[in-house]
Amino acid sequence: MREVASGQSPVASEPATGNRQPGTRRRGRVLVLIGIFRLTKAVFLIGAAFGVLKLMNPAVSLHVREWLEASVPASAHHFVLPLFATLSHLTRQKVELASVALFAYAALFLTEGVGLILEKVWAEYLTIVATASFIPFEIYEIVKKVTIIRMTMLALNVAILLYLVWRRSTARRHEA
Repeated sequence: MREVASGQSPVASEPATGNRQPGTRRRGRVLVLIGIFRLTKAVFLIGAAFGVLKLMNPAVSLHVREWLEASVPASAHHFVLPLFATLSHLTRQKVELASVALFAYAALFLTEGVGLILEKVWAEYLTIVATASFIPFEIYEIVKKVTIIRMTMLALNVAILLYLVWRRSTARRHEA
């Protein structure tokens, strides 16, 4: 492999003639998939943040309640309608705080997602720390109530965490 004066890794500087290290391209695709997953979560959180802010308007709140009553299956009413009632009766400060928290969480996911898609090492470390820090909360939520969505999200996040830790440890061994 040839050396690169710009500080790029030799693998990144190789022409696309098959001189890459085995598995490098596949691992890059996994990072991109994780990045897309993070960006998707960010989009949902941004939508939720704007949705929470919109509920402060009484007309919007009434419209949403009517829509929920008409469209949500009756079997889910015992969960959805009380949640909506709680959200629609929060004080202005609590609504604003909730939306700020949702936007901040979305910013974290946006940062992780973009960094992972660009295959930045700092994004891998950021994702490791952020994911590991939220797993105890996910477990707590599952202990409170087991749902397939909670279990799936926990499994995905644990898989992402294990993959990134493995990737970083493998990279350190190759650098040594």
